[in-house]
Amino acid sequence: MSSTTARLATSYRPRLRGEDRARVARELAEGYDAGSSIRALASGSDLSYGTARTLLLEAQVKLRGRGGSR
Repeated sequence: MSSTTARLATSYRPRLRGEDRARVARELAEGYDAGSSIRALASGSDLSYGTARTLLLEAQVKLRGRGGSR
């Protein structure tokens, strides 16, 4: 079985574009502002950490520093 065949057998999430992308970014921003972590938001939205972080940056959210509250 070639890697191409295995790849076709998996299902991919459609890309977020346009208004859908903006809506998801707003929802993530609200959750992040309410105190959720990027990792928790990503998991809850079925997104990768990197995608969730990128969407937060697109929503012009100021990211918190690493390590949680001190």
